[in-house]
Amino acid sequence: MSLAAPANLQHAPGEPRRRAVPSVLQIEQTECGAASLAMILAHHGRWITLEEMRERTGVSRDGTKASNLLKAARSYGLSAKGFRKEADRLAEVPWPAILHWNFNHFVVLEGIVNGKVYINDPAIGRRTLSFAELSEAFTGVVLAFEKGPDFHRSRRPASSIELIRERLRGSRLGLVLVVLATLLLIVPGLALPAFSRIFIDEIVVAGRQDWFASFALALAFVAALQGLLTAFQQTMLVRLETRLAIGPAADMVRRLLSLPASFFLQRHPGEIVNRVEANERVAQLLSGALATNMFNLLTVLAYAALMLVVDPVLAIAAFLAQGLLVVLVRWSAERQVDAARRLSTEMGRLVSVTLSAVQGIETVRATNREHHVFRRWAGHQARLLSIRTALARTDVVVSVLPALLAVLTNIMVLGLGSARVMAGELTLGGLLAFQALTLSFTAPLFGLVALVGEIQTIRADLARIGDVLRAKPLVVGAQRQQVENALLEVSGLSFGYNPLDPPLLDNISLSVVPGRRVAIVGGSGSGKSTLGRVIAGLHAPWAGQVTMAGHDLTAFEPRQRAELIGYVDQDVYLFEGSIRTNLSLWNPELDDAVLLAALDDAGMANDIAARRGGLDAIVTEGGGNFSGGQRQRLELARALVNSPGLLILDEATSALDPLAEAHVNARLKARGMACLIIAHRLSSIRDCDEIIVMKAGRIVERGTHQALMQAKGEYHALVDEEA
Repeated sequence: MSLAAPANLQHAPGEPRRRAVPSVLQIEQTECGAASLAMILAHHGRWITLEEMRERTGVSRDGTKASNLLKAARSYGLSAKGFRKEADRLAEVPWPAILHWNFNHFVVLEGIVNGKVYINDPAIGRRTLSFAELSEAFTGVVLAFEKGPDFHRSRRPASSIELIRERLRGSRLGLVLVVLATLLLIVPGLALPAFSRIFIDEIVVAGRQDWFASFALALAFVAALQGLLTAFQQTMLVRLETRLAIGPAADMVRRLLSLPASFFLQRHPGEIVNRVEANERVAQLLSGALATNMFNLLTVLAYAALMLVVDPVLAIAAFLAQGLLVVLVRWSAERQVDAARRLSTEMGRLVSVTLSAVQGIETVRATNREHHVFRRWAGHQARLLSIRTALARTDVVVSVLPALLAVLTNIMVLGLGSARVMAGELTLGGLLAFQALTLSFTAPLFGLVALVGEIQTIRADLARIGDVLRAKPLVVGAQRQQVENALLEVSGLSFGYNPLDPPLLDNISLSVVPGRRVAIVGGSGSGKSTLGRVIAGLHAPWAGQVTMAGHDLTAFEPRQRAELIGYVDQDVYLFEGSIRTNLSLWNPELDDAVLLAALDDAGMANDIAARRGGLDAIVTEGGGNFSGGQRQRLELARALVNSPGLLILDEATSALDPLAEAHVNARLKARGMACLIIAHRLSSIRDCDEIIVMKAGRIVERGTHQALMQAKGEYHALVDEEA
């Protein structure tokens, strides 16, 4: 039995029952709250980018909280409050409002009309639900917003045309050459209809046979000129296409590689891959359809001018008919925007789900979850196909309308033109010339109209690209620093992933002098691995400082920092290629002697020598043809090839047996480098010069193993727990 909507669900008579908000689709699954608040602000006239909203609402790997949304809304001048409401009391809430949905999502409630609930879902766009569906998904938490005295409006975000114009910077010379070639090519295009009129009116009707030879020569010259100019135009187009395709793609990947680790931690690899693919799709549009349609634009203007010269009455009638086409296709294109955004989002999710299934195939097989993984994948695939089908329906309308209106326009021109010929207001040759001009005018106009639709559909891709281009790159130095030693000093360091939450690391201070071994221990969630990443330069601290040899870590040029600090964690990164490339990462300055010495210190020299090809032996994707311990030692060897002054080991020897681990520790001591060991197994760090104990992001104890055991504090409890 269906659940009917209660009578008190709607607003009082005379009040707006629905307030549609601009759609802002989330790019990542964790951005639903940020996107929902961006929609609320846009409805009130304040347009905020999703990137800024992520920061303001404190979106982290776990998403955001309702309290963070309220804080962010107030910071923009909105009066915001959250409370609990039953579904049948939502009429008491000022719309639009944000609803907590299915305990893991946020949506915007636009209104309720005649028992139908209208929401704007940042995951898929606008939806119309029944009251029963609302009651099932709504958790009872609602956030209401109204404009406060400090609220002020802002300009709308850049349009698609402005975004595309920004992408075309640096290609102006190529664009000028294409425009020049196009202008020259219009001349023979306009001459052919004029020749048709002369041939009919003068040679055929008037019987001037002596004109035929000259006419044929002129026609041949125009045809040859058109061929040469077309070749010139296409050559210029190819050069422009190459520049537009290669330049932005290289800039995109270069920018992506300059971003901090936090950018990648908060996004699934499949989504990041989708951004690169989105950049390629935009480049293809700019280098193909856009460049080609520049020719169409100039051609349309030229043919329109000539049509007015031949017969203004017929020209105006044709323009009105074609104007109707433009209006209809523009209306259809606007309906495509949300569907195109949903399509782009769902494509990214499908790629993410597929990658997860492939990367975790061993776990899937071991737990017999193939069927469940397939069902999850099939669900995303079905949603993708559903969106594509809906988009295809609109595409059919867009593709059929031009052909239909072209036929109707042609019939209208023939009918009205014939009447004007019979009235003596137009010659027969003029009518045929005008008909040819109409056909020449219509074809490029269709191309321009289709381009408008394509530009609308790539807005989602432009948003994904903007997510990368607007992200702040990692702060690095521009030059090498003078380094006398590898003294590491951390003073007053605080850090967290969510700026609205308390820091995960609070007021951390420590030092590691060259040649010493310092261990960091603590329970799960104490912050020890996060501290290692911050010291390695993967994250920027909120407060405090990390210095090497007296210089702030951000002052070092990236290559020098990699030479000073080596970082090895539990997640081994090996790719398909040779052992040599996996160790050197394509650095030609590292010779075989350096690589072999690093392998020897990591305890892998004999293993590599036993393989056919030695350093040229193949490593499969993820190092699948090596054991877990061998993969860890290869990762360690990669860090040692740079001979860093400080080596950070985050449980980097967990897969090694005691003999192999003892060999590695002895070789590291022999190298004389400082070691910062983040340990989960306490038995491996008893001989360290200092042991630092962390709890809840703070240092609670420090000292040698013996001193800490005698103190019978937190460290003693950890040792007892492990035993």
